[in-house]
Amino acid sequence: MSRIFIYFMACLFLLNCTKKEEKAVNKNKPYIISFEDKELEKYYDSLIVAPPSTKGFFYGESQLIIDKKGNLYFYQKEYIQILCNYGSEKDTLPHFLNLQPKDIVKIPKKCLNDFLSENILSKEKKRHILIIGSQSDTIKNPYFLDFLKSNIIQTYHIRRTTQEEDTVLKYKNNQNKHIYYYPDSIKWDKTKIKLPSNK
Repeated sequence: MSRIFIYFMACLFLLNCTKKEEKAVNKNKPYIISFEDKELEKYYDSLIVAPPSTKGFFYGESQLIIDKKGNLYFYQKEYIQILCNYGSEKDTLPHFLNLQPKDIVKIPKKCLNDFLSENILSKEKKRHILIIGSQSDTIKNPYFLDFLKSNIIQTYHIRRTTQEEDTVLKYKNNQNKHIYYYPDSIKWDKTKIKLPSNK
């Protein structure tokens, strides 16, 4: 009788572990940019209305960057009243911002919610739009996924990082190797970025 009881308890224990593992997987479901974009398009198709265009919508006042390793970075640019972006509806390339490595700060992963609350949600700002750029199509950072669920900032746009963001981030992470960033010496790909006429 005791053997049956022990066997029954072991089965319950293993079943309980499996359920906990399934919950953990569901909680940290990765965010896939291309998949979410398609789902949003399907949603607007079902409403028989055109989805809002994201052409020219590369930058806002506040940008959160997620690198390939899941590290989090943040930078701010001048607030643009019209659509919070640089460029017009016809623009398909991000404009050159003259972003510098010193403009980008690294955020401790555990502090993401507090950091964004303190730096974006101020009383004097009427619009709270966060632009999120990821170096990977699939975002697995659990702190970022928790941030999305928290609804701290309800208006955000997720896109892939721009060539300029990738380049500046690379130089920022190599500063301790004394590799300095000189934007004029970079061979920018003009099919990926819109440079000023003087460059």
